[in-house]
Amino acid sequence: MRSVVIRFVYYGEDDPKKSTMKKLQRLGLAGQIPENRIGCSVVLNPFAELYILKSDKAAIERCGLCALDGSWSNPGRLERGIYRRQRKLPTLLAANPVNYGKPNVLSSAEAVCAALYITGYTELAEQVMSKFNWGHSFLSLNAEPLAEYATAGSQEQLHVMIESYF
Repeated sequence: MRSVVIRFVYYGEDDPKKSTMKKLQRLGLAGQIPENRIGCSVVLNPFAELYILKSDKAAIERCGLCALDGSWSNPGRLERGIYRRQRKLPTLLAANPVNYGKPNVLSSAEAVCAALYITGYTELAEQVMSKFNWGHSFLSLNAEPLAEYATAGSQEQLHVMIESYF
């Protein structure tokens, strides 16, 4: 199995010392790129029309996974974002200290972890979360939905799963 390339576009809307993706970059797990270099990567965007599915694994393996690392208080650029292959995550609970327990307000690292988990890269997902003292909480809070979401074969099937949890 090829290694997965994790990239992120950093919008500089928060303290770089608190950015989860900047931390992953410092640890060698992610690379920062300019927005115009996203290419064919699967882009995590909470405003995308389609959910990420296990079938996105081949595209992630081929082109990488990209998080858009910006502030939730400034979603405008994400709403306007047009990327070739963008996906949103199904409903999950945040475990980061700022938004603990809130649905769909994940840190970028939590989003990357969830996308990796759903597409079958569970070991890499666990490695990403191991870099944060609250990372184990994200995986335990969302253990059942993540495991079930990873089995969804279609958008419709995933939507039914989301409804059963939230």
